[in-house]
Amino acid sequence: MRLPIILQVFLVAFLHGCHKAVEGAFSATVESGEEHCYNVIAPAGVQSTIHGNFDILDDNESPDPIGVVLYDSRMTPVWRSERDAQEGTFSITGEGKYELCIQNGSMGNDDYVAAKDGIDREVGFAIRVVPPVRGIEGEAGPDDRLTSHLIELSEKLIEGLDTMTDHQEYMRERENRHTVLADSTFNRVVQWTILEAIVLILISFGQVLYLKKFFEQRRYL
Repeated sequence: MRLPIILQVFLVAFLHGCHKAVEGAFSATVESGEEHCYNVIAPAGVQSTIHGNFDILDDNESPDPIGVVLYDSRMTPVWRSERDAQEGTFSITGEGKYELCIQNGSMGNDDYVAAKDGIDREVGFAIRVVPPVRGIEGEAGPDDRLTSHLIELSEKLIEGLDTMTDHQEYMRERENRHTVLADSTFNRVVQWTILEAIVLILISFGQVLYLKKFFEQRRYL
C-alpha cells in the first residue's frame, strides 16, 4: 500500500533521527600551542553524512590562533575553518574514520592560523554521523521526484535544527561562564569591602586612643 507523500516525509524524518550513530555537543579547553583531536567512525560500505560545527566560547579573546580541520582516514583535510572565524559549520558525505582537530596557535611551519599567544581558549564543538535513511519500498508514480525532494529538504531541516540546538548549548555554556565570573567578582568585592571596613575600624580605634592619650598628657601639664 502506497503512503501519502507527507506521511512518507514524516516517516523518513523519524528514521533520520533514530539512525544517528554519533551525536552531541561538547566543549574543550585547548592550551596555547596545542592541538586536540577527536575521532568518529562512519559505517563502512555506505555514504553517511558527517556534519557538525564549532564555536569559540571566549568572546573576549581573538579567534586568530584557532583552526579547526576535519581529516578523513588518509589524514587528508576534507574541511577546514575559515581564518579568523569565531564559528563555523561543516557537512560532508563519506565512510570510515574521521578526525576533527582543533589547534590553538600555529604548529611548526604551519601558517594556517596565527602564532600562539600564550592564551588558552575554550572551544565548543559538535560532530554527528548520520547513516543514510533506507528508501521507502514500493515507490512508483509521478510523485517520486517530489517525495525525494521533500525528503532531502527534511534532512537539511533536521541538520539545521541540530546546529541550532548546539549553539543554544554554547550560549548556555557562555552564560554559566559569565555567572561564575560574576559570582567570583561579587565575592571579591564583598571581601575587599569587609577588609576595608575592618581597616577603617582599626584606624578609628587607633585615633581615639591617640587623642585620649594626648588629652591626658595635656591635663597633667
